[in-house]
Amino acid sequence: MMRRQRVILLALAAAAVFAARPLQAQTVIVTVPAGASFNVSDVSASTTGTPNPVTVSYSTPLLFLGSQKLMISVRADSATFGGPGTTHIPASAVSWTTTASSGTPSNGTLSSTAYGEVYRSPANLNLFSTGSASVRWTLGPIAAAGLRSGTHTLTVRWRFEAI
Repeated sequence: MMRRQRVILLALAAAAVFAARPLQAQTVIVTVPAGASFNVSDVSASTTGTPNPVTVSYSTPLLFLGSQKLMISVRADSATFGGPGTTHIPASAVSWTTTASSGTPSNGTLSSTAYGEVYRSPANLNLFSTGSASVRWTLGPIAAAGLRSGTHTLTVRWRFEAI
């Protein structure tokens, strides 16, 4: 009985030591654009966003495992732009093309239900790693009868994760 109690006490002591260790979180400095705009002069033609391109970048990643990469994704906060009138531009009318000097850029279309990958860094991130992606936003032709002129806005949410 005494031996069993010692084993249990040792197991509890080991668990307490590991539980008391502070967790160290992965960190990285990221920069995303404040916004982009589309000056639509012809609703039947695609319009490139301004500025063109916008840059998403990272630097100083800390505590990433050797095989981990930084993935940058984006999604729309709502299914449609907000704006005047009752007809609204769908978020899915916005697409992007991405280029990057290193890592893997991805092209996509905005969605309010799922994040779309924009960029994936190379592996082996360390304190001195940096990277960026140039993103070109495009608003496709708008075939919405009843759409009113004026300012239409859409908020997007960026996600950064170690994978």
